[in-house]
Amino acid sequence: MTQIRRAEEERRELEIARQIQLSLLPGSPLHVDGAHVAGYCLPARHVGGDYFDYFCGSDTIDIIIADVSGHSVGAALVMAETRSCLKTETLCRLHTQHAKGTGEVLAALNALLYEDLNRAELFITMFYMQYTHATRRLCYANAGHNCPLLLRAGDSACRELDTEGLILGVKREVTFEEKSVVLRKGDLVLLYTDGITEAQNPEGEFFGVDRLGKLVATQGSNSPEEIIDKIVSDLHAFCPSASFGDDVSMVVFKLT
Repeated sequence: MTQIRRAEEERRELEIARQIQLSLLPGSPLHVDGAHVAGYCLPARHVGGDYFDYFCGSDTIDIIIADVSGHSVGAALVMAETRSCLKTETLCRLHTQHAKGTGEVLAALNALLYEDLNRAELFITMFYMQYTHATRRLCYANAGHNCPLLLRAGDSACRELDTEGLILGVKREVTFEEKSVVLRKGDLVLLYTDGITEAQNPEGEFFGVDRLGKLVATQGSNSPEEIIDKIVSDLHAFCPSASFGDDVSMVVFKLT
């Protein structure tokens, strides 16, 4: 009976940890100045290492997706620390005259997190992008994460937002390449973690980037929430198990 009670207490504690972790993610979609953002996260276990966020500046929208290695409580704690560091960097940017680019933000995060990641033997992949309303320019930088998919309005295929950058936590000082693209009304971007593309069906086949890209290419007229629902539905149809092997997270950004 003692072991049963202990197991039940641990289960309750993990459920509390799950609720706290999910509460750190955005609670609702974002609608602002002709832009619409929505996100989704399904941990593979009670707690996971995926993280996404989006928030507004005076004339910008910042969007982040990240994946901490592992699915343990430790990965969840590192995710929470990453969120705190990112929020601090954002506040500093808003209160200084020098606005850091997306590559500079990733470099600052890497410097802040390096010691903790090195001691915990963990690492983080992250994609960071910033959209400026006035110019419709999307700037972005990558720390070893899956390349997001860009679907232009009226196009029948997606292309990847590809840029070079090392995973966070591998080296103390890293320079991250920054690129940009000007968006038009109707364009959309899907950011995602590898829990989607590495989901396997009973035959051992991966969902894959090609399948995901073809699916997104059919969703150009839909809202971010509808696109997320369609991806989740197709994932469950492809991999009809009670849970996925890895955390599943995504963010859809669309100009309306």
